[in-house]
Amino acid sequence: MNPGELRHRVIIQRLKKVAGPNLAIKTEYQDVKTVWAKVNNLHGKEYWTAKEYAAENTVEFIVRYSSVKNIPVNDKPDSGKREISVKDRLVFRGQIYNITSIDNILYRNEYVKIKAVALELGEKI
Repeated sequence: MNPGELRHRVIIQRLKKVAGPNLAIKTEYQDVKTVWAKVNNLHGKEYWTAKEYAAENTVEFIVRYSSVKNIPVNDKPDSGKREISVKDRLVFRGQIYNITSIDNILYRNEYVKIKAVALELGEKI
C-alpha cells in the first residue's frame, strides 16, 4: 500500500470515567489519539452484504498498525496501554463511527483495516 493514501485525519475515542458535577462519576468518550487513515466506503459484494443487515453506512478505515498498537488506557502515565478495540469509536469529518471489526491485515503488523458504522445523522460532534 502506498503510504500517501493515508491522507485523512481520524480521531480515536475511548470511553473513560470522569468526575462530573457534584463529584458524580460518569462515563464519556474522550479523544485519545489522532491518526492518518485511508478511508473507503464499501463497494461491490461488501456493500450488498452490509445492506442486507441495514449497515450500508459502513466505512472502511485503513491505518498503520503502529498508530493503533499502544493507546493509553487513561490519562495516567502508568495506566498501561492497549490496542484499539471495538469498544472504541472513530470520528471522521465530525461524524461518529462505531467500530464493528478490526483486522490486522495478513498479520504483518503493518496496516490495520477497521470497519465502522456511522451513527445516525443527528449524532455528530
